Amino acid sequence: MVLQLFTKLITGEAGIYMARLKRLAVLYVIMGLFAIAMLTSLISALSIFLADRYGALETALGFAGVSFLLLIATGIAVVIARRPPRKRADDRLQRDIAAIAGVTALSSAPQLFGLVKKRKGLLLVPVAAAGAWGVWRAISSYRTRGDRWY
Repeated sequence: MVLQLFTKLITGEAGIYMARLKRLAVLYVIMGLFAIAMLTSLISALSIFLADRYGALETALGFAGVSFLLLIATGIAVVIARRPPRKRADDRLQRDIAAIAGVTALSSAPQLFGLVKKRKGLLLVPVAAAGAWGVWRAISSYRTRGDRWY
């Protein structure tokens, strides 16, 4: 959108572009108000339905509980959003590294399949690794449970 604004400034059509953006902004605000009215009506209808079915006090307590859970979730989201930019950059870096590793693994898959096609014995390596991992998991879960094997 910024690039479009710069091109419109260069060509002299910035006034038309800004007027269109203002009209769109007004329409989006109106749509938002209608969405809020719709959600209010839906919550009110749900409240009436639940009050008729379960009683007024139970419905009020249920709405209070759900509101409390939403408040806690919003607080957690605020804490996550207020993390230092360096921490967010580290998280982005980790996601980028994981994406690059995935792309690299997929790009080398045809070569690996060709190698396995030539040497069938290489299929035993992942099978042996999976078997060893399964045995290790079984032993470690047996140790954590003590001598209760059931």
